[in-house]
Amino acid sequence: MRRFVKPVLWTFGTLAAGGLAFGLVLALDIPYRSVSAPKASPAPLAPTAASAPTSPTPPVVPTGPGTMTAWVTDLRPGPDDRSAVLRVDLPACAVGPHVEVTESATRIDAAVLFRPGGGPHCETAPADFPLTAAAAIGKRPVVVNAEDTWGLVSGGWRKCDKILGCEPPADHCDPAWVAQAEFSAEAEYSGTTRACVQDWLIHDLQRHSGQRANRVAYRWAGNGWASFASANGGGCGEILAVEPRFPAALCEKLAPPS
Repeated sequence: MRRFVKPVLWTFGTLAAGGLAFGLVLALDIPYRSVSAPKASPAPLAPTAASAPTSPTPPVVPTGPGTMTAWVTDLRPGPDDRSAVLRVDLPACAVGPHVEVTESATRIDAAVLFRPGGGPHCETAPADFPLTAAAAIGKRPVVVNAEDTWGLVSGGWRKCDKILGCEPPADHCDPAWVAQAEFSAEAEYSGTTRACVQDWLIHDLQRHSGQRANRVAYRWAGNGWASFASANGGGCGEILAVEPRFPAALCEKLAPPS
């Protein structure tokens, strides 16, 4: 009987202590709140074509037609030593044609610039544009359109040759005249002059690599040398057969070209 009394008394004691503690909590009125499990955040939606941010499209900037240069056909002296007159072929529909000039102590650069207009069937006509330098032009060459060079000589302005310059040598046997003949023949190598006088020239040319030299006879044509015969052997036979007036003294002792 005694062994059943102790467990019962222990149980009642425990319940009494718990009730006392619960009553104390109620008396103190301690606030409390329930804590629920955190809600999962929804996954972000993938951007659609309508919602995706787009970079602003840059505005279209209209571009006008480019500037062009007029073809210079002549250059004449102006009213004083600081000026000249450019004659050009200018389209009738050219917009804003004007002269641009830059100069240094040794040269003057000039161009007639314009903007095209009116369409592809705009006809050209001659037009004059004055060129004025800051100082006297003197012997300075005028380079037009960054390409052709003009020089002031005793007879006025002259378009300069790329090889002979603005004042060609008076001596027709000058190396500059011979170089012009080689350039006209499209020779890759400098040749050898065998004989030359003012009106006649014999020059051995090697036009291309691997080819043997070819002898060429020239006559003076007023503005340069013009070829009239070629020869593979020595002497004058092949040359005189084409031009009997050729001076035999220039070729009779020549060995074959090599």
